Amino acid sequence: METARPRYLSPVTKGDILAAFKAVGVHEEDTMLIHLSLKSFGYVEGGAITVIEAAKEAVTPKGTVVFPALVQRDFANAYVHWDKEKSPSDVGYVTEVFRTLPDSLRSDQATHSVSAWGQKAREITGEHTAYGPRQGVFGDYCFSYSSPWQKMYNLGARIVFIGVDTVYNTFKHFAEYKLVEFFLNSISDEKKKCLAMSKVARHNVPGVWPFHDSQKTQRVLDEAGLLTYSRCGNALFTSMKADEYVDEVLHMFKENPDKWFDKALIDWLDEYVR
Repeated sequence: METARPRYLSPVTKGDILAAFKAVGVHEEDTMLIHLSLKSFGYVEGGAITVIEAAKEAVTPKGTVVFPALVQRDFANAYVHWDKEKSPSDVGYVTEVFRTLPDSLRSDQATHSVSAWGQKAREITGEHTAYGPRQGVFGDYCFSYSSPWQKMYNLGARIVFIGVDTVYNTFKHFAEYKLVEFFLNSISDEKKKCLAMSKVARHNVPGVWPFHDSQKTQRVLDEAGLLTYSRCGNALFTSMKADEYVDEVLHMFKENPDKWFDKALIDWLDEYVR
């Protein structure tokens, strides 16, 4: 499964990857969430394990490394077939290698679980669906108050994208869930709120949802100085803080939703919220 070594590239080492993590602002004791493409590096000595070991060294055992462990390919049946121990992560080879390591812990949620290692791994992965549902397109507990996504937001986790752009940013969906929650909670009339909720997309049930252009938000975040960059082999490292990202995009979305969302969502806002 490792990437074949191109003749024109020097091999990427663990030291190279560690230096790139530090260059984008990763510090000891950080909580770090990683989205990546292994092949984007070129040839990595040792493959996936080298990347994982570099991440662990970057934060040290006093920090925490997190990878998404999402189930997306058979999304319609995710809740039917979910098995915390056996359902593979299908969002990249490295995420599945990391999930299956003996010192990794996984959260128990069918569509948007994570795997974690380190000081806060048990805290982050525990009780994913225990409390605080938020209604939404992927299900009501994937981004709940007890979810790893809420916990990483609270911790100010650093998100690092390696060889992929922020279209793969799972936190964009956390922000969408928080935005829908904000809109619904702004409706004071209970009957009207119930009607508004009935129009919101649910798992396998179509409806309105604030999907948005991730590349557009990335440009705005870049202009605001919230992104840092580095390079390792052929891979571009892009990094931002989870809380800064969520707070910034939610501010933009609340200030001018007409600029960001489709007509169906705007019509829903006009009918029930504004």
